[in-house]
Order: sequence, then structure tokens, then C-alpha cells
Amino acid sequence: MATTSFFQPLTAPISGDGGARLRLRRGPTALPFPARTWPLRRPTTPLLVARAKRSGSRAAAASRQPANPSAAPKRETDEEVEVEEEMPWIQDKALDLVEFTGTVTQAIPGPRVGSSPVPWLLAVPLAYVGVSFVLAVVRTVRKFTSPRTQKKRRVSKNIFLLKSLDELFQKGRDAVDFPALQELMEKTGFDMDDVVRKYIRYTLNEKPFNPDVVVDLIHLRKASMLEDAEVAEILNEISRRIVREKGPVVMDLSGFTEQGFKRKLAVQTLFGKILYLSELPEFCSRDGSLVVKEIFGVTDEDADSIRIHTLSETSDIESLEKMVDDSDLGQPSS
Repeated sequence: MATTSFFQPLTAPISGDGGARLRLRRGPTALPFPARTWPLRRPTTPLLVARAKRSGSRAAAASRQPANPSAAPKRETDEEVEVEEEMPWIQDKALDLVEFTGTVTQAIPGPRVGSSPVPWLLAVPLAYVGVSFVLAVVRTVRKFTSPRTQKKRRVSKNIFLLKSLDELFQKGRDAVDFPALQELMEKTGFDMDDVVRKYIRYTLNEKPFNPDVVVDLIHLRKASMLEDAEVAEILNEISRRIVREKGPVVMDLSGFTEQGFKRKLAVQTLFGKILYLSELPEFCSRDGSLVVKEIFGVTDEDADSIRIHTLSETSDIESLEKMVDDSDLGQPSS
């Protein structure tokens, strides 16, 4: 079989180690090797990617390198170190309680409140307890801030003050001094004016108006170190309170009931005692600020008759004057 010119003998040299040139000869039945008409391509993409990555890593490393080489050790030392912080005991117990509550809530069967995991079986008792607690707090606050409670506290303070002063006078008049009165002021929260006013009112209402009581009041007035104008204002305030509670002085007591007669007679008696104290130079000086008569609505003639009646009740004016003089002599001269 004749061969065409398409099949040509392969005469391309093949390089080897020794550099020898070999020729492939055709045999009688050998077919020629077809020559390769396309070049052998290799995958270049991974190489390019690898080179890009390598160049990128070099650029990133170059950008991470500081401009100043001495700053590198400092950056290494500034790296954050994660330290496991211990949780406080109370917070740990609170988290355990919350977790336990959630577990118990999920374990309770029954319908839930809306989209929350809280069951109605637990929500209803909790709501009842919460409402009861709020109502109890509101009642307690109202109880401690009510006018009745405040009045009870004020009465308790008054009783403590009056008993303390009586105990001091029982020890002797020397025990009633300015430091003792200051201590009572700190314990009760009253001013010096309130201390003197409350004890005078208590004495006029509860004690017999005798020379000993009058001397005690004079000593209290001196121990308080109040000015004459302040003492006059105390007597005016006592008079206003009496008139506000029991009314003014009425000289004609005919036509009153038994209860009204006793009330008006008590007003006359209290006015006579206050008038007597206001006219004692050792207790209060007479100035324009003393308006006891005007407060009680008493004329000068009525005041004279009440004054005589009050002096007769004291029964021993000379002993009273002597006791007042003795108390003045006992005071150290300033």
C-alpha cells in the first residue's frame, strides 16, 4: 500500500542527556507519528494566585511592621490578656435563683400568659401577693403620716417633756438649768419658747397656783435665758390658745348651764393666773407687747376684780415674795 505525502517521517530531534540525535525510521508496516499542532499548556492560574497571595502577604506584613522598630516590643506588651473574673457570691446565687425559677416555671403545666412562658397557674397567685404587698405599704405610709398619728407623737413628746421637768424640779431647782433645758430640746425637737410655754400651760391647768409653783415658773423663766419680749409673747400665745378653745372671759355667769358655767369660770381662773404672772417683775416686764387683757376681752375694772380673787387664792402673798427674794439671792450675780 502506497503512502501519501501526508505521512512524513518524524525527523524532529529529541534532546537527551548525552546530546545524541536519534532518528525514527519507518518500518514497512509502521505508521508515521502525527506531529502535534497545539502547544502543551500548563495551568498558570494557581501560580498567579499564589504569587498574588504571596505578594499580598508581603504587603500586609510590611504594613503591619511599625515605622519605628522600637515600637514593636511595646505593642506585644500591650496585647489584651483575658483574665477570668470571679463572680460575687450574691450575684452567683441570684443567677442560680433566676435559673431555678425559669426551670420551675417551664415545668408547671397549663396555659401561658400571652406569649410569655409564665403560666396562669403561677401568675394569679403572684399578682395577688403583689397587690396585697402594695396595699400594705400604702396603708402603713398613711398610718404613719395621718394627722391622728402625728397628734399621738406630739402628745407623747409633750408628756415626756412635762415629766422630765417635774423630775428635775423634784431633784431641786438647781437641777433646772440651761444645759438641762437644751438636752430636753434635743430629745423632743422643741424650741426653748415651746418648752417654757408648754410647762407654763401645764402648770396653770394641772397644778395648784401656790407660792411654790410660782417660784418654779420664775426659776424656769430665768433658766431659759429668754428675753422679756419673748416671755411676753409666750403669755400672749397661751392666752390666744385658751380663748380659741374655751372662749373669752365672761363676768356675768347667770343663764349658763352647769357645763357652760364651769367652762367660763375656768376661763376667768386662767386669766387671773396669767395676769398675775404678767405683773410679776421677776417673771415679765410690762411693755407694749403684752396684750393679755385685750386677748381675753377684759376691761380694767373686770381685771381688777379678777386680780383680787386670784391673790386671795394664793393665800400667802408674803411668803411668795420672800421665796422670790430668796431665789434671787441664790442666783450668782452676773
